[in-house]
Amino acid sequence: MRWRKRRKVASTEVVLAPRVERALVAIASHAEQLDGRILRLERRLEDASLDAPTHEDLLEVRVHSAKVAAELARVTVELRAEIDERVAASAVKESRLRTLAESIADLSDALDTTPQDWAASA
Repeated sequence: MRWRKRRKVASTEVVLAPRVERALVAIASHAEQLDGRILRLERRLEDASLDAPTHEDLLEVRVHSAKVAAELARVTVELRAEIDERVAASAVKESRLRTLAESIADLSDALDTTPQDWAASA
């Protein structure tokens, strides 16, 4: 007599082999995809590390901004001093102009400027 159970075992092994092969192919495919993703992530990480500012860059920017702020403060003080000088110089001129305007007004009050006076002087 033959044992038929062995044949059934043999037939299940044949059925399992294609499934195992498919599973291995799927695992290999996923592994390849993961490898590609890991490579892309590594490239992105390297690019990000190259683009990100360093502590030295930050300090350099802070020192530059402090220099610019100091220069701006110095120029502001100089401009205010120059404006004050110009205002003081114009105050003297303005005072002289007011005196002149008052003199002209006084002289014009002294002149006869009515139409009858014009007719009399002609």
